[in-house]
Amino acid sequence: MKSFFLALAFAAVTLHAAAPNVAVVDAEEVMKKYGKAVAIQGDIQKSQVAAQAAINERGKEVEGMIAELQAIEKRGQSPLLSEAGKKSVQAEFQSKSEVFQQRRAELQKFIQEANATIQQRQAEMTKTIGAEVRAEVEKISKAKSLQLVLPKGVSLYTDASLDITDEVVKVLNAGYKPAEVPAAPATPAAPVAPAGDKPAAK
Repeated sequence: MKSFFLALAFAAVTLHAAAPNVAVVDAEEVMKKYGKAVAIQGDIQKSQVAAQAAINERGKEVEGMIAELQAIEKRGQSPLLSEAGKKSVQAEFQSKSEVFQQRRAELQKFIQEANATIQQRQAEMTKTIGAEVRAEVEKISKAKSLQLVLPKGVSLYTDASLDITDEVVKVLNAGYKPAEVPAAPATPAAPVAPAGDKPAAK
């Protein structure tokens, strides 16, 4: 019996010695608390708001042109129009329709470029912040003799004592300078309509 307990004790010691020193980091918390990440996300949000405002403005122009085309089409259906009048209205409709198609294509291109710019900005942020977090986690791991650091949420349960998120955030913020935040790319400029292409005032 004594040898049995000695064997259990030896197994427990061996298991404890073999168990890796593990820690976890909550990526979402880092994004919420790291000053640089917060600043970049705020900058991206401003770009999104500005882009949406520009899209809405250009959308109104396209909607106005649709209404104008409908009015021209209705006018061309008048039984009081002569053949010359009908031809004139048809020519006007064709001309306005071409401008409308151009404006609609420009709007679609503007939306695509704005979305691409924002997505690129988000990807750059993820890459930059991710690299900085990994670098600091590596330093902390070496200082604490950690052998494994996992993203929080990978396991079904993690003891709070294993969470080094706050420590990582503290180190990141200590080395962060607001001037490091790169300026947001300008919202794609909208094409300028040639004179005479704008819808007639209602």
